[in-house]
Amino acid sequence: MIENVGITSGVRRKAETVMSRPRVLVVDDSPTTCQFIAVTLEQAGYDVEIALEGNEGLAKVTTFQPYCLILDVVLPDISGYAVCRHVQQSMPGNTVYIILISSRNAPLDQSYGLRQGAHHYLPKPFTAETLVQAVWEGVPEPLRHTVLPSLSSIPQQSALPPLAELIPRRAVNQGAMRTSTPFALPPVIEDEQARQLYAAIDGRRTLAELAAMIDLEAKAVTRPLRLLLKEHYIQMYDAAGQLMEEAL
Repeated sequence: MIENVGITSGVRRKAETVMSRPRVLVVDDSPTTCQFIAVTLEQAGYDVEIALEGNEGLAKVTTFQPYCLILDVVLPDISGYAVCRHVQQSMPGNTVYIILISSRNAPLDQSYGLRQGAHHYLPKPFTAETLVQAVWEGVPEPLRHTVLPSLSSIPQQSALPPLAELIPRRAVNQGAMRTSTPFALPPVIEDEQARQLYAAIDGRRTLAELAAMIDLEAKAVTRPLRLLLKEHYIQMYDAAGQLMEEAL
């Protein structure tokens, strides 16, 4: 079944070459790292999805069909090495460009990672420029015109505030949330966790405080947050009131 998905993926990519942006899947259990990578690559023109666990990443490889997989070595459920091996074995023709990321920077670690089927090993911490250049190397030639090969003006990872410290605010002109009653129309936001997060936003509390209010772990709040951002229901601000989506 997985092999058939891999073959189908290759055919689909050929058909979508002209209209698609390169897709990148980030698998890392750190929401802050995911935020940094997603913001950086989206600025460079990529279509980015994230997963916080290895098994979730494997599922999204088949559904999202990325050109590039950025994969943390240490994950809470299965190792990044295991994910790397599984993807390479189940996707014939090496259709996914795999970048391993890790704070383990010894030559032996890098050599072992590349032997598992990765194309590139990127030690942490890394800059936005290094990240963009590493991903650029795996972009298929017909799609290179859709993305930027470098972004020297992007701030480094250390310049970004932690995700948990950012303050979400409801976007203007989105209307009030509709509640689930027998007489209500279908909800504006279908995802229950996203609805809870949206309802708790008051424009003053940080994301960490909101997560605690609705009884979500820090990692679990990343998915509903991205849903709200993607649909433009909210905007993210730092403690000084600066709009982060524009600043980043």
